[in-house]
Amino acid sequence: MAINVTQEGHALGRAAAHGCQDHHAQEIPARLVRDPWPARKRARCLVHRRIRGPGEYTDYPDGSPIAAIKAGDDALKVLGSMVGAIHCVFIEEDRRRFANLQGRLDRESTNAKIRRYPILGTFVHGMTDVRKLAGNPFDSNAPTFAFLDPFGPEGLPFALVRELLALPGCEVLVNVDSDGIGRIYRAGGWANHRVLLNEAFGDSSWERELEGVAQLPVAIMKIVNLYKRKLRTLVPYAYTFEMRGRGGAFDYHLAFASQHHLGLEKMKEVMKQIDQTGAYCFSDANVNQHILFREDDLPTYADQTARHFAGQRVSWKETNDYALNETIFTNARKVLAFLEKVGRIDVTAPNYPQRKRFTFPDESHPGMYIHFTA
Repeated sequence: MAINVTQEGHALGRAAAHGCQDHHAQEIPARLVRDPWPARKRARCLVHRRIRGPGEYTDYPDGSPIAAIKAGDDALKVLGSMVGAIHCVFIEEDRRRFANLQGRLDRESTNAKIRRYPILGTFVHGMTDVRKLAGNPFDSNAPTFAFLDPFGPEGLPFALVRELLALPGCEVLVNVDSDGIGRIYRAGGWANHRVLLNEAFGDSSWERELEGVAQLPVAIMKIVNLYKRKLRTLVPYAYTFEMRGRGGAFDYHLAFASQHHLGLEKMKEVMKQIDQTGAYCFSDANVNQHILFREDDLPTYADQTARHFAGQRVSWKETNDYALNETIFTNARKVLAFLEKVGRIDVTAPNYPQRKRFTFPDESHPGMYIHFTA
């Protein structure tokens, strides 16, 4: 699905979507559409792959294609005259589902500014067709948010993720089917695992990562952490979320990657909002069994940070980036305040004489350095 929201002649939001099994996850891009990151001071683009399917289900009449259209309609109501057009491109490879989707779209009354383009074909081929549309959402000048959600571990080559993140203003949120990838790995040759995993990771790095791993839960954590590391080779900011149902059982992993720290900050804020609704709870995929957004995890993350930087003198920005990429927090202030109180860091800030102990600025401050004890 491609959403293009314009503001004063510039792209404000775009989305390309494909695939939906879990309608609750649609709330993530929907919230981002309604809250277009004003701190960025530029257009916000959305591209996501979740909108695929017949458009309705027997137990849930509004499938993700319809939910996305309604999210766009909500965005139009909230943003008002700032918004130009929203372009929605739906990619579906099954002919019967595609026919049902077309019928469902025809029955859906929407704002005249929402324009819909259903495409019959695979996601990869559909993305090629999207590029041929007027106002190509993958124009290199267009900020892009990509929500990529394949049905299973197949169909989402890492090469596509790399291509998207090569765009200067692109962010991606990927549903990483770590469980499915782990099962393919354990199945071995009869599941054509080498071809599929090379495609999923873009190379054979998974072989060394998973060598000798026999237990599926261990393989799952190694898979999602490898995926995050590969994202970090492409952009400076990446984080993985472990999504759990209300009963606390593991559901799936989401990996987010951005060129800009504000993108990851906004994503964590949205996840926290959804977490408070009770529909999901979130866990840091790097820390086993720690529920995300709990303040009592502070000592754990503070100790993790202190061990990572032990004996080093680092800038405020470096510690802030680490907190954003490796902890539940959107910045390093709470972690550093905790560490200063327990004597595990010293702070020098000659250009910031008004600073009080245990307090840190909202933004990067030139000349501030953190000295971690060995």
